[in-house]
Amino acid sequence: MLISLQFSNFLSFRDETTFSMVASREKQHGERLQPALPQGFTPLPVAAIFGGNGSGKSNFYRALELAQYLVAFQKENAEASTGAEAFLLDHATPLQPSRFTFELLIDGQAFRYSFAVSRHRVWEESLQLLGKKKAQTVFSRTAQGEDSAWNLKYFAKLGLAKDEVAFLRFKTRDTLPNQLFLNALRGKKIPLAETVIRWFQQTLVLVNPQTTFRMLALAGKNGEGLRAYCGEALKNAHTGIDAIDGEEVSFDAIDAPEDLKTRIKENIAGDKACEFSSPSKKRYVAFSENGRLECRKLVAVHHTPGGAPIRFEIADESEGTQRLLDLLPAFYELASAPSPKVFVIDELDRSLHTLLTRNLIESYLASRTRHPQSQLLFTTHDSMLLDQSVFRRDELWFVDRDANGASSLSALSDFKEVRYDKDIRKSYLLGRFGGVPALDRFESLKVAEEATLP
Repeated sequence: MLISLQFSNFLSFRDETTFSMVASREKQHGERLQPALPQGFTPLPVAAIFGGNGSGKSNFYRALELAQYLVAFQKENAEASTGAEAFLLDHATPLQPSRFTFELLIDGQAFRYSFAVSRHRVWEESLQLLGKKKAQTVFSRTAQGEDSAWNLKYFAKLGLAKDEVAFLRFKTRDTLPNQLFLNALRGKKIPLAETVIRWFQQTLVLVNPQTTFRMLALAGKNGEGLRAYCGEALKNAHTGIDAIDGEEVSFDAIDAPEDLKTRIKENIAGDKACEFSSPSKKRYVAFSENGRLECRKLVAVHHTPGGAPIRFEIADESEGTQRLLDLLPAFYELASAPSPKVFVIDELDRSLHTLLTRNLIESYLASRTRHPQSQLLFTTHDSMLLDQSVFRRDELWFVDRDANGASSLSALSDFKEVRYDKDIRKSYLLGRFGGVPALDRFESLKVAEEATLP
């Protein structure tokens, strides 16, 4: 679970920004919270982040995206950029690194993982075990000139074999200047390090408006439960779809360029699979089964008034229906106990009616048990979701951007005078909590007259 995130000097966030998933003392909607953990806090199941266009909502998402990439997916390349982008609207910040600190709860153990990184250099990195009263450093790294100073003392206390300790020391010399140490330890089965790596690689799930999520499970042979869930949800939303199915097709006959087909064949080996869309936006899954290339196409099943099934291409459905289909696997997994996943969805409400978005959120919250592990974080423009009958005050966040172009985050619980039973939408739209665009009336904009050519 995500306990908190602090970051600074990244894109539009100049100053240190703190985002917390720790419940405050308020009692509202307490029935869906688990009992306090041994570490002394109670994690929240959901967070909704509101803000106007250009406020920095998506930059919050991109902070998580960058951290996941650097820990779990970056490939070794001494010349490559890390992807870190400093705040540019200040003369000093472009010369300083971006800083990130994650506090995580994984299998009952709390961790603090921090790093500072510029476009071509990791300047600091540390991993700590958090106790109730003190923190124990697992490893730390600080840039010193062209090299780094390392502290690996705690690893020696883990009972590692001598060759494992020697390997860790070797990796400190082998880790590239633009590479996180955790990234260099991927797949090496080093205790604690592997635990945190898996959180970024598998537990943290990022979904943006372009994500086609879990198509493999939907179209594959073993996705009956997910397909049934999606079919029921699409039917309840009155999309006209009665079921989702994976239709077997010939790989050679699909409408995709030959170079794409060649790359897919090269990438598929053993039990691996490849999800892709054709130029006509048909959705496919290709995989190897018993040494044979298999291909399935995702289709939506409608019925005529007489009851005859008609199969539609997913691309023929409305944009909102396609967006809903991309989101439903996430909500299916969120509701599957005891899923430990942390889903972060950028622009949850994209192409969805506000009542449908609210229904998705309420269905997730209603599925919560007293011992949940999953979390849902999302950004949105939809002010109709600002409802305290759905959310606690510490679950509602606002992103605002000041006159200097710097973004900041604040929670509704920071505004102490807001009653738990207050309708807060009007106050939000009036700018009481920030997170709304400052607009001049468009009627006052004038079109310049075209110059008369000689």
